[in-house]
Amino acid sequence: MNPIDINFTLPVQMISFLILVWILAKFAWKPLLKMMDNRRSFIEESLAQAQAEREQAEQIKREYQAEMLKARQDAQEVIAKATKVSEERAVEIMEAAKEEADKIKKAAIVDIEREKEKALAEVRIQIADLSVAVAEKIIKQKLDLNAESQLIDQFIQEVGELPC
Repeated sequence: MNPIDINFTLPVQMISFLILVWILAKFAWKPLLKMMDNRRSFIEESLAQAQAEREQAEQIKREYQAEMLKARQDAQEVIAKATKVSEERAVEIMEAAKEEADKIKKAAIVDIEREKEKALAEVRIQIADLSVAVAEKIIKQKLDLNAESQLIDQFIQEVGELPC
């Protein structure tokens, strides 16, 4: 073997490697990078879309919660109004019942007064009849003063026994 012997294998391999790198760079590297860029863009778009959908879902959730809160408040207002109306109606019913009771009471008092007047009128008629009867007896008997006094006392007793 010759000490100055040059081995061309190494330079050929280096040249082959450089040609391979150039071929790969020219024909494979750009499409590979383009494919990776496309993939990165797709992933970024997917993430952005997912973020937008998440924000939209959160917005919908907030709107739903706001609507539920409003519905609850509306329901409470309706209940409060219904309670107030029913209380007012109860007060009206109580007042109407009180007025009706007062009317019945006044009518009863008027009836009592009328019956009282009617009874007094009947008593007056009876007293007048008794007075006439006493006068007839006095005239018929032509009594003296002592007999008239007894007759008047008897008349007072009879009037006192009459129902009033």
